[in-house]
Amino acid sequence: MNLLIENLNSAILNSIDINVIKTLNGELTRDDLESSLVNLTYNKVIIDITAIKNYFDYSSLFSFLSFFDSNNVIILLNNSEIVNSKGFISKLVEEGYYNFTKNVAGITYLLEHPNNLSDVEKYLISNNNGQSNIYNPLNSSTVQDHNQNATPISSNNSGTSKTKVIGIKNLTSHSGATTLMYMMIKQLKLNYQVAGIECLGQDSIYFREPDITMSTSLEDVKMRVNALNNRDAVIIDFNDIDASELCDEVLYLVDPGIIKLNKIIKGNVNINDLMNKGKIILNRSPLKDEEVANFEYETKMKVFYNMPNFNDRAEKLQKVDILLVKLGFNKQGKIGLFGSFK
Repeated sequence: MNLLIENLNSAILNSIDINVIKTLNGELTRDDLESSLVNLTYNKVIIDITAIKNYFDYSSLFSFLSFFDSNNVIILLNNSEIVNSKGFISKLVEEGYYNFTKNVAGITYLLEHPNNLSDVEKYLISNNNGQSNIYNPLNSSTVQDHNQNATPISSNNSGTSKTKVIGIKNLTSHSGATTLMYMMIKQLKLNYQVAGIECLGQDSIYFREPDITMSTSLEDVKMRVNALNNRDAVIIDFNDIDASELCDEVLYLVDPGIIKLNKIIKGNVNINDLMNKGKIILNRSPLKDEEVANFEYETKMKVFYNMPNFNDRAEKLQKVDILLVKLGFNKQGKIGLFGSFK
């Protein structure tokens, strides 16, 4: 008799013709297992990856999985970019979880023919000169398909091998980091391959932008950034996670309104330290460009860019493109989109 733990992939698991002693549904934690599986005897446990709460976070993932004997676990993976990443699969193998697939055929096979290390060691990421010898197992019916070709890392459309990672942080409260992230992605997609990550929030879902995903922890952000290494750029809305260590640039957004500004000036924020680490952006700014110098003198802030209020429904925004050009995305300044801008 087998145990099923299912969530978003329940349709797949419900189609398997096996004996099931118990089924758990929903997004679950280690504590849920401890309270629901007291004295339960079973043969194999088949786990829908989406049933593990915060499965993108290694700590949550392996805390959950360690409740079971790894030899008895079969993991049903999904199509997310993180789960399909080389690092994620390699980490599963490193931790002793050798049986994973994406479909019914794979589950059925692994119930009768479980993998051992020799079957899956090809998925481990090698440390030799930073190269990977990992195969992509997720397009085959089982991880036993030895004819699967190695999946190369795609090169960026920009012709470079490095993804530029830009973090955005509201320095004053509610300064528009999520909206600016969305508009930067929207503009960059005209010329580049780009993705966004919103940390500890879900405001970006209202933009209905498929290239923005949500993140629950710093470890999760690291995994997502690694999985997006074929993009030209990744834009991260920090919220309350400090992911600056992952970034090439950090933009600190300041609303120049008197009340919000005085709160950070009189607070414990070290402006000089922030300016050394990143760039100050006046966002939703009522100031004219010629007034910025006076603002800098009064606040002792060096302003990188003065972003006015804009209509986020607009198809193209020259002000956002000017910021992107200043950040090194020179294709945004091509004559023909908006003419050249100085």
